[in-house]
Amino acid sequence: MVKSNLIPFTRVLNTNDMNAGTAEIDIELPSTAFTKVAYYQIPAQQQIALGSGKVTDGGRDDRAYIQVRLDSAVGQIAGKVRMGYTNANETNIQIVLEERTDNIGTASTVKLGEQNQLAGEDSYLIIYFKPDGTTTLDYSDADNKILLPVTVYQ
Repeated sequence: MVKSNLIPFTRVLNTNDMNAGTAEIDIELPSTAFTKVAYYQIPAQQQIALGSGKVTDGGRDDRAYIQVRLDSAVGQIAGKVRMGYTNANETNIQIVLEERTDNIGTASTVKLGEQNQLAGEDSYLIIYFKPDGTTTLDYSDADNKILLPVTVYQ
């Protein structure tokens, strides 16, 4: 499919959309590697770009803020977050953003404009996390929050 033939709309995926809601099973997060903590499978007949909006030549900025806050039993977990795409078999991973939780946690200061890459149907948007210290991600914690702006083409 060619992007220009498709009609876009913006959307914000949340914690439940990303399969990271309170019903998920807690996972151990080693401080030595990135671990997949959230994912969204692209529906049939859609393509999705991470981010939404852009900065125009006139200086208008309509990019959306991104927020990822993950908690353990003792509070917010500090570390690095990576976001990207993977094919349906998870054999080809493309990371488009790496950011610290200091910047995208409780009060995000990072905007994510629409990326040029598109993920097609059955592919995944993914979030990986590497904490500063080994810990357990408590999915049942109500303070966990994911707000991931995307542009959907259909």
